[in-house]
Order: sequence, then structure tokens, then C-alpha cells
Amino acid sequence: MSVEPDIPLARGYATAAPTKAPIALFGINGKYATALFQAAAKTNALSAVESDLNNIEQRLSKNARLEEVLSSPLLNKAAKEQLIDSLGKKSDITTHFFKTLVENNRLNETRAIITAYKSLMEAERGIVSVTVTSANRLAGKDLKDVKDSLTKGGLIKNFKEVNVVNKVNPSILGGMVVEFGDYTIDMSVSSRLAKLEKLLTDSIAV
Repeated sequence: MSVEPDIPLARGYATAAPTKAPIALFGINGKYATALFQAAAKTNALSAVESDLNNIEQRLSKNARLEEVLSSPLLNKAAKEQLIDSLGKKSDITTHFFKTLVENNRLNETRAIITAYKSLMEAERGIVSVTVTSANRLAGKDLKDVKDSLTKGGLIKNFKEVNVVNKVNPSILGGMVVEFGDYTIDMSVSSRLAKLEKLLTDSIAV
């Protein structure tokens, strides 16, 4: 069984204990984004790295083919590093970070890592973003009710600002799915139907 190697990102930057991330993120993208955040924080380069990632994200958005090539297993590491270099001038930490992604065959996680790093930067500034997915567009009052429930209920605390964004996905049929950080609260009709179907299937199988 393969094990994800340690991220050597922070080596050589400092011998002090790692800077604590403002929020805990999990999964591969969360692990790499947190390592990048900690390395950048040690050298006061959080904003510089954020700017680098924004520029890279913009370039990838303008050229879908570029993103496909970077993620391709057919492209050797040297060629991938050359492509990364072509994405513009970057700070030393960002450059080293992408070399780590190349070495660990994780360039396909670039988009997700950038998104995770943005979440860390928002949290560092006292901001948390909440995504509310619904079958139909929600009214402002409904979004405010969600925000109040999360803050007053204690699920979100110690933040100066809570940004609530509504995304529409008709496939959830009704209800809503609330996501912030690594938390997901699924109150959708489709989820309830899936659970009911599983319950019926398990009952029949007994």
C-alpha cells in the first residue's frame, strides 16, 4: 500500500515549530495548502504566495489545455517544471512548492490546493466563506437565516466576517447543502432519498 510522502516544503526555511494554520484542512489538497501556508508564514510571504497562486490560477483559466498538460502522466518531470517556470515569475517558496508537486506527482491537485490556500488566507484575515447549495436561488433573508444559525449556534465562531454564497444545483431536488472549511451539512432532498433507498435495500437484503 502506498503512503503519501512527507512534504519537504518547509525544510531549510526555519527550525522553529511550524506556524499554526488558522483552520484545519484535510485531504491531499488541505495537507499541501497547509504546508505551503506554514512555509510562507515563516518568511512573511503569505501575500506574495497568494499573489503567485492567483496569477497561476488566472493563466490556467485562460488555457484549459495547459492544465491538462500539467496533469498528464505522459509528461516527464523536467518538462512539467519547464511549464511551471513559463507561468511567470514566482517567489522562491512558490517555485519550491511546485517542484514538490511535480516530484510527488500532485500537479493534478493544483486547482484544489489553490482553493484551499485561499480558504486559509481568508481565515487568517478573520473571514470564513460559506457555500449554500440549493435547488433554486435563495432569497437574501434565507441566506441571512443560514448565517445566523451557523454563528449563533456556535458552528462558526472567532471570525470577524462570514461570507455566504448561494450556488444553484437542481439535482439536489430541494433543501440545501451547507459547506464551510472541511464541514458539510447535507440537508438536501436527494441525500434523504438516497439514505431511504439504502435503508430499503439493506432491509430487503436481510
